[in-house]
Amino acid sequence: MNNLKLILSSFLVVFSTGVFAQQDFDNWDQDDDFLIEKEEFVDKFTDEYFSAWAEGADPQGVIEEGFFRESFAGLDTDKDGFLSDEEWLIGYNYFYDDYLVNEEVGFIDINDDGLIQYEEYYDVIYDTEYFTDIDLDNDNYISEHELAEYVFNNWDTNDNGVLSRYEWNSFKLYYLDV
Repeated sequence: MNNLKLILSSFLVVFSTGVFAQQDFDNWDQDDDFLIEKEEFVDKFTDEYFSAWAEGADPQGVIEEGFFRESFAGLDTDKDGFLSDEEWLIGYNYFYDDYLVNEEVGFIDINDDGLIQYEEYYDVIYDTEYFTDIDLDNDNYISEHELAEYVFNNWDTNDNGVLSRYEWNSFKLYYLDV
């Protein structure tokens, strides 16, 4: 679980090519105290990002299948419909190593074609606690507030309840690199 504290969940990789990368710390620090409190983060995230990520979601939130589809799409950086070895290893190293024992592509690449199809990904990830760790109220939906709080808690690497400029920049740099 500690690695989850270091990097956002893969569903946020969807934003890596633009949304968070274009944001500035000061836009999120609404009270200008040089810290982003959880309330500031949750308000901005739910207002601006959840709907873009969960387009067409049920008003209660995102169901498990939708969550995994968005997670897969976020890792598929070249948008070819498959995960290459490199794309999978990014996902494993940053998001799934607390949930899966084996990082080898062969573990998840059932048909051994060197690419991971969504069905192969889903069959392995579905059996983990990845979704339920975010679904805090266990209603089988990830609401905008659950997602925002989960993201905030991952960004808050020192668990002090606020995001410093350093924590913000650490994630911003990560998303520019992905």
